Amino acid sequence: MTPPYFSFPRWLFAAKLFIAGMIAFAIAVKIGLPQPYWALVTCCVVMNPITGAIRSKAIYRFMGTLGAGVVSLMFAAIFVNTPVLLIAVMGLAATATLAVSLIDRTPRSYGFLLFGVTMMLVAVPEINSPGNMFGTAVARVTEIGLGLVCCTMVDSIIVPRSLGPQMRDRLHAWLPDVQRWFEEALEGRETDPEATADRLRMIGDVTALSVLAGQLQYDPMVPRRERRLAFAIQQRMLRLIPLISSIESRISGGGDAQRKALSPPLAEAVGLVRDGKAPPDDFVARMNAADDGAPGSWRRLVQRDLASLIADALALWAEIRSLDAALDTGAPLSSALEASVQSVRAFPLRPDYHIVWRVSAAILLTYATLTALWYLTGWQQAPGALLIGSVSIAFFGGADEAGAAIAQFARFAAIAAVAAALLCYVLLPLAGDYGSFVVIMGLFMMPIAAWSVSNPLALLLLAFALSTINLQGEYQPLEFGTFIEASFASLLGIYVGFFWLHMARRMGAGHAVERFTKMARADVRALTRRATARDRDLYVARSLDRIGALTARLAAAGEPDESVRLLRRLRAGANIADLRHAADSLTGETRQAAEHLLQALRAEIGRDAPSPALLAQIDATLSDALRSASGENNPLVRGLVDLRLALFRQSPVWRPAA
Repeated sequence: MTPPYFSFPRWLFAAKLFIAGMIAFAIAVKIGLPQPYWALVTCCVVMNPITGAIRSKAIYRFMGTLGAGVVSLMFAAIFVNTPVLLIAVMGLAATATLAVSLIDRTPRSYGFLLFGVTMMLVAVPEINSPGNMFGTAVARVTEIGLGLVCCTMVDSIIVPRSLGPQMRDRLHAWLPDVQRWFEEALEGRETDPEATADRLRMIGDVTALSVLAGQLQYDPMVPRRERRLAFAIQQRMLRLIPLISSIESRISGGGDAQRKALSPPLAEAVGLVRDGKAPPDDFVARMNAADDGAPGSWRRLVQRDLASLIADALALWAEIRSLDAALDTGAPLSSALEASVQSVRAFPLRPDYHIVWRVSAAILLTYATLTALWYLTGWQQAPGALLIGSVSIAFFGGADEAGAAIAQFARFAAIAAVAAALLCYVLLPLAGDYGSFVVIMGLFMMPIAAWSVSNPLALLLLAFALSTINLQGEYQPLEFGTFIEASFASLLGIYVGFFWLHMARRMGAGHAVERFTKMARADVRALTRRATARDRDLYVARSLDRIGALTARLAAAGEPDESVRLLRRLRAGANIADLRHAADSLTGETRQAAEHLLQALRAEIGRDAPSPALLAQIDATLSDALRSASGENNPLVRGLVDLRLALFRQSPVWRPAA
């Protein structure tokens, strides 16, 4: 929850930003750096209420800035006599690194983002005088590095704030929800759409923990073991969710008679869930013996492997509870579980290459357009327009409502221009010494910094304003006409980027839902042709990531009911992978029937709902598999039963063909 405006956390953050900025600026002036305001601007951009976020941004920003400086000098040396070719190569290289920042969905992407931005900042203004580029690169790296050091030191001394409590709060919110879902699945209760939507949102929260991985790595107050325990819980949660969904489908799809026959072992399983204990060794055998369904009957087929599914889920849940106890109280783990924790990694987040290509194209087109404007007119403010236009797309182009985000950024840029004019031409002339300068800067910076806790764009407003007034050791304001021209150039760059982004991609949550749906269908279509065990695992991982991304977007797109089908589609895709894998081991008529079914599934993938003809084909293939020599042990049977439950849960029970 965001704290009120006049609250201690907000103003503590504002004070830390202000102190770090003033120290960085004073040192930069004292040692004679050419543009000391970059040290101050760096503090505005990097400072964060969370210590781990500051340190990760500081490290990645410095690496990106240093790398960009080195690469810029290398290109300048190669293309020193061909400035047109140099600016073209710089544009391609900067676009490539900005594209990588979109591919990498962790805090590490900030380093690639700043690599591209710094190339434009260092190289583009000096394109006609590459001999000056070395001095410019060294100065920018030093100024930015100074700001990073000051931010880190001030935060380390003044009330550092850890991500650890936030991480534990997330885990404590997930575990009761998962336990409730597991118990309801074992009790055969029907899940209402609202509860399903809540569970899908939980998947999004679980996968989003990976975004914090980079920040947790640099949080000095979160030990490495705690990070590993958290990610071990995350991995097991994501493996448990599909199992619970399958158990829910089998128990609710088996009918009242089956639930009655299995009530003793299911009640035992509910108790094990509540106690967080693994199932006893004889649990599977006792549960299998509890149901006397006739061989080859639907009830027996549904019940078959249910005991194994429940046992696997209970074992995972017991591990999760043990890991949670170790995280909270330091309780010891078994040697096997401890060994698995040592090698754990955060769940990998998959890039959206569709967006990467289109946003990269918009950046390149914006760069080319503004470079051409510069070349044709010789306008001195064109490099600023080029930088801000490309940066606006890099920061906001990947969002569902990217156009609205860039338009809002333009509004903040206009407000920043007004604020900068007020500071530069009204307030700073009142400063007669360093003490009064500090007071004026505090009055200007701290209210905006406090606002930024609830609106991160306010930090960009602050950085934007401070970077356009030529803030030096003594009062040297820009000529007012030059200031207006520079502000206009920034707005022009933003709106050129806005135009090309609209040309390059579609906006809106509805388009994102449509795109993710197509990606999911393409994955399933590929599984009908080839599916190893690894292919299946990768599909499940990608699907869980997509479910996390889709849940909030479905409500925004006006399709909240669609969320109910997401887990069912995940199960169906995994079942199709099982069918493909099983079919590859068969021969003869059973193999032929399986291939015909997989072909029919490929044809049905684009439909909103599966057809009755597909149900009939699944039933016929199941009958053929049961008539084979292996009978219920045929590797196709489990996949066919699960697929029927996933796609045709409300259909009449299967009956063997005569």
